[in-house]
Amino acid sequence: MIKAIGFDIGHTLINYRNPLNWRALYRPALEQAARGCGIALSEEMADAATGILLKYNTRVNPREYEVSADMIFGEIMDQWHLCPDMDTLKTGFYSFFQVKAAPYPETIDTLSALRQAGIKIGVLTDVAYGMDNRFSLQDIAALSDFIDITLTSVDVGYRKPNSAGFQKLMTALQVSPDEMIYVGDEQKDITGANRLGITSVLVNRSEAVLDYGQTYTIKSLHEILEII
Repeated sequence: MIKAIGFDIGHTLINYRNPLNWRALYRPALEQAARGCGIALSEEMADAATGILLKYNTRVNPREYEVSADMIFGEIMDQWHLCPDMDTLKTGFYSFFQVKAAPYPETIDTLSALRQAGIKIGVLTDVAYGMDNRFSLQDIAALSDFIDITLTSVDVGYRKPNSAGFQKLMTALQVSPDEMIYVGDEQKDITGANRLGITSVLVNRSEAVLDYGQTYTIKSLHEILEII
């Protein structure tokens, strides 16, 4: 019997309308961040920051351990030989990617129906570039009434498919693997859930055939109601 469902955030509950790999958007995001600090971004500064961001880009250099935003932006500030306010710098960079974020049309209705059915709801999500929770959790603020526990890779210290986050989510929701479903849009979501015997559900809103070993494939979150 399913008692709890865990969700990924990006491209699962929330539509970011940005590519998963932010590399092509580094420059305008850095320009916005620099402007906020009153700095004119030179080519040299842009190149230095891009090199650091690429080092921590998990689409280019996959890793399961997490790093902090302060570590990443501290390195950028050291390369720039400037001392802007780090919070202002981070806010300018991250907000560039969050401005178009919005829940999918069926997200709130689905979470509401699950809540009414007595299903516990949790979130386990990897954040980009060690993004602080105060930034990353802004995107699900409208969903907070439906969510029992939210865990980011910053909270856990590891990224999916590492088992640590899934274990922590199950403990918080007080369920065993056979009582839980995990829903995500990427291979790491399915791999991580499968390793622990959690029922895995892939959200595939494209026309491509994707087989990561998932238990179920859905095109809309509404279809979860048929699974439980």
